[in-house]
Amino acid sequence: MSMEADIRAVVWAEPDRALVLRSVSALAGLAVVGAGCGVKGRSSGVASIFGCAVVDDLRSVLTDGACDLVVIGSAGDFGGASDPSDAAAVLAARQRGVRVVSLEPLPASALELGGAWSATGAGGLSAVDAAVFVPLARTARSFRECAEVFEMFGQARTLHVEACCRPDEGTLGARLFSAVEVVVWLMGEPESVDAAYAPPGRGPVMALPGEKLRGTVGDITVNFRFADGRAASVLASDQSGRWSRNLTMLGGGGRLRVYDDGFEWVNSEGDKVDAARHTKRRGETLEMPRSVEAMADAFTRLLDPAIPDEGPIDHASVLAVCQAVLLSTRTGSSESPSTIRRMMEVG
Repeated sequence: MSMEADIRAVVWAEPDRALVLRSVSALAGLAVVGAGCGVKGRSSGVASIFGCAVVDDLRSVLTDGACDLVVIGSAGDFGGASDPSDAAAVLAARQRGVRVVSLEPLPASALELGGAWSATGAGGLSAVDAAVFVPLARTARSFRECAEVFEMFGQARTLHVEACCRPDEGTLGARLFSAVEVVVWLMGEPESVDAAYAPPGRGPVMALPGEKLRGTVGDITVNFRFADGRAASVLASDQSGRWSRNLTMLGGGGRLRVYDDGFEWVNSEGDKVDAARHTKRRGETLEMPRSVEAMADAFTRLLDPAIPDEGPIDHASVLAVCQAVLLSTRTGSSESPSTIRRMMEVG
């Protein structure tokens, strides 16, 4: 998976996530030439993790920094506000040949998708597609290897997606976004969502998620209903203790389970149709955490010019569903992504 360390990268992340990204950078063969974060007074500490120059301004790096890749590990207030300069900076980076990857969705809400984030530059690329969210399940190794299996299995009747991590590996908003992207990819946009939120600690006052995919920690569960009777569910968390990214599909083809390290397909009678699991042989290098392998794989695929683009995320659908999920956690009722869509059009 590794490549020669000739890709100059700038990392923007809080200290705990920077430690994870140091392992990711080593595995992906990145030469980190600058690092910093949005928390005042902590950029020097982040830079010391990589032994590189200190970066204090993410926007200036995007517009004129000397690098090949910008890794946004902790977005902070970047892309989470209506300031059009954030989207413009991302688009400027891409137009001058600098790739931008983010561990958090940019923008952070459906209602911010229009305007500057929908603006396009040379070649018709929009700002929202210029900031590539990673890691994405459908581009992961095991999911790619399941492409023909998905086709042979056929339409799923029921789908369950799990996307969990530790706080240093990502945010609750990022795990929710990645899980919803799988649902939309495989099932389409649901008719309604019914979600519940569980904070990491119990107290007399429970803070509910806000209107954006930022700043919330804990667990979210979601039930999705589709107009044709199909169903799906999601478990997303940034408090799971260990990275996990998997799905279970039920349908006429039986049961298909896909994990980060392989898949298993059994038919309706319980007989194994196909399966594969990636295991390390004795004597190979020590196993990296699944999160590090997932991110490094996403980076190397994105930066390899020989690998074709897997296609953009359907941001409008994914963000509309995520927005409905966040709303449902606050109202305690089922919410409709189509309602969010109408709000997006008005906005």
